[in-house]
Amino acid sequence: MDLKDLLPSFFKKNDDLEKLRCKINEAREYLADLIVEECEIRGYAREILEVVFERVGEFERKLDLLRLKIDFLRNQKKVNSEYSCEEETSWTEQTEKINNDYRRAYERAENRKRQGKQEIQERKKPRLKKLWMKLVKLFHPDKHMDNPEEKKVYEDVMATINQAKKDGDLEKLEEIALNPESFLKEAKKQTSASEEVSGKQKPSAERNSIRNEKEELQKTLDALLVEISEVQKDIKEIKKSPDISLWALWKEKPADFENAIREMVRELTNQITTMEKVIEKLEGKIKSNPRNKWAA
Repeated sequence: MDLKDLLPSFFKKNDDLEKLRCKINEAREYLADLIVEECEIRGYAREILEVVFERVGEFERKLDLLRLKIDFLRNQKKVNSEYSCEEETSWTEQTEKINNDYRRAYERAENRKRQGKQEIQERKKPRLKKLWMKLVKLFHPDKHMDNPEEKKVYEDVMATINQAKKDGDLEKLEEIALNPESFLKEAKKQTSASEEVSGKQKPSAERNSIRNEKEELQKTLDALLVEISEVQKDIKEIKKSPDISLWALWKEKPADFENAIREMVRELTNQITTMEKVIEKLEGKIKSNPRNKWAA
């Protein structure tokens, strides 16, 4: 017989609460691992897109401009001559937009290069995760279910910690971990004024009951499990993307990656050549039409 069966029901309920707390801690640790993994994978996808854009971006820009010009020339054959000026204005505006979009994309890529050190630091997710888990264990409000005033302070503290984790603010987490007592003391000061105005809450048998605490813990666990499921789904989708396959090729088989880039450039160059021929033919037909005032 299990000795726990001989314990009074009160102790058994406490045992149930402890099991729930253990499950919550395990869920948080697993969720932290998943968040780290998701951040890393998204970083890989962003990294390879920037590498490819640097190599073929100019070809894609030219293709977009050629497609736009082909559409414009084809419209010139269809619309009445009185609308030609309007069409030309629209074409000019769209051309300018494409050039501006690519210019901004190049600027973003250059900015990311200049911020390389900062980006590397942000991607040091294992360190961020370790600090976050340490602070969660230290400040989580579940430990203060029986003290509403204290629980409110710890909820505010955790909101700050979670926001720092979300922003990848490693310095903020390190600052808190370096002197947690001072951080907590400051948080209590910030909430003390509102607590004094509202007055101390009256003790409630319902609030202090084990049953309510168990329900709160179960809700916390359920919410964590939902978040875990969502992050797992996101990771699965990202891993199936061609960007990640290309990133793996870039890292593991650089020669094959270079061949893929060369093939991409060759295909884009062929498309550009084809479109330039199409434009040449369209311009010839428009010029040969005496009714077309735009050509004149």
